[in-house]
Order: sequence, then C-alpha cells, then structure tokens
Amino acid sequence: MYNDFFKSVTDQSEKFFSPAIQFNQLVAKNIEQLAKIQLDAAHSFTETSVEQLKTAAEVKDVKSFIDFNASQLSAVNKLSQQLIEDGQKLTQLGQEFKDNLETISNETVKAAKV
Repeated sequence: MYNDFFKSVTDQSEKFFSPAIQFNQLVAKNIEQLAKIQLDAAHSFTETSVEQLKTAAEVKDVKSFIDFNASQLSAVNKLSQQLIEDGQKLTQLGQEFKDNLETISNETVKAAKV
C-alpha cells in the first residue's frame, strides 16, 4: 500500500518537475554555446590585433608602411567577415532555443490536458 503511494507521489513529482528540468537543461546548453561563440570571437579579435601590432612594429620605411596599410585593410575585412559569421551563429542559436522552448511548451500542454 505504502509502496504504491510513494510510487504515485514520485511519478507525479517527476511529471510536475520535468518541464522545469528540461527548461534548465536547455538554458544551460544555450549559455554554453553562447559562451563558446563569445570566446571564439574574442580569441579571433585578439589574434588579429596582435598580428597588426607586430606588423606595425616592423614599419621602418615607406614600403613597409604601405604594406602595413594593406594589412590593415585585410584585417578589417577579416574582422567584418567574422562579425557576419558570428551574427549568423547567434541567429541560429536563438532560433534553436525558440524551437526547443516551443517543443517543451507543447509537450507540457499536452501532458496537462491528459
């Protein structure tokens, strides 16, 4: 008798807390992916900046100055492309989060109707 009661309470509490657990897991996964995108962007930006500092330190004459200016343009193009790619990654991450959240919501509504 008590076993059935405790099993029933356990089953009900699992059903009750399941959406919250799924949501927390989704948020944790999303934060992890967002942090990775941010760290990758910071690494890329830092790497490009250090390369440009090294190139600037090598400027000794007019030719090296012209080469430095050309490398600046290349660095700006590289960073612009990186920003576009990061924006696309963030958009995809947001869309996946929205889709997963809708799935959890729909499952919760279905379970509540039963």
